[in-house]
Amino acid sequence: MSLSLEYGAKIAYIYLSMTRNRFLLSSDQLELLLAFEESKGLSHLAETMAKDPSVVSRGLQKIAESYPVLIKIRGRWELTPLGRELNVFTKELTLKQEVLLGSCIKKPSKVIFVDSVLIVINAQCGLLDATQLGRNNSDAEKNISKLISHWRKKKRKVFHVKHVSDNPSSFFYRSSKGCDFLPGLTPLAEEKVVEKMKSSAFENTELEEILKTIEPANIVLAGFTANECIDATARDASSLGFSTIVIGDATAMFDMKAPDGKLLRADRLHRLTLANLNAFYAKVVDTANVLS
Repeated sequence: MSLSLEYGAKIAYIYLSMTRNRFLLSSDQLELLLAFEESKGLSHLAETMAKDPSVVSRGLQKIAESYPVLIKIRGRWELTPLGRELNVFTKELTLKQEVLLGSCIKKPSKVIFVDSVLIVINAQCGLLDATQLGRNNSDAEKNISKLISHWRKKKRKVFHVKHVSDNPSSFFYRSSKGCDFLPGLTPLAEEKVVEKMKSSAFENTELEEILKTIEPANIVLAGFTANECIDATARDASSLGFSTIVIGDATAMFDMKAPDGKLLRADRLHRLTLANLNAFYAKVVDTANVLS
């Protein structure tokens, strides 16, 4: 859902609220209705809205109960003529608000990476032993390599966080090959390596103390895995007051099973994880944003 359509949904809601005695659809529902028209099914709609399919399904049901803009035919929701008319109206208001606001709408500012520290987390061979779990984003290592090369070329600081375990069954057992850095992502002699035993790179390590001495403009996170160590580190970084950036396509994760036993694919979980991080703890960008 584009930002302009979101604005349009809100404007449509305000206009309809003022021109009718009682209008039951909220701006969020108008936004969902617009996204529904452009979606290719419930799963696609859920991804667009960054919500669980069951939540989206209940949202559509509530809209249908509130106003005759949706109807279920043979088990599938479809827009009624009124629903299509309402979406046309909302889109028209979207175009009008773009003209009215013009340059007043602030464009996202470009992230400046000068004086920023790159922190590469868990780029270790143990990940290769976990491939049977089902992983997404096979380009993560390539993008991490690009980031490291870029930081070195710009003479900026690079830190490598290495997960170690005393458990012989761990992928990262300190005496195993799995604990070694991935080929091509090995630290240079002058680059600091921080060892951790917990998910967050800040927990029981010297990383916070080092960074507060440096006072970087931003800390930039890349590595593995998005839903555990990247997520935990970004949350702690936010709590500690660091401006944090996560390079989304330089991270990855594995398939997981839900409590009910259903398999949740890594790609969908990755999108949701990055969306949550971007909403509350860090700015999420892609490698191209950094290298441009």
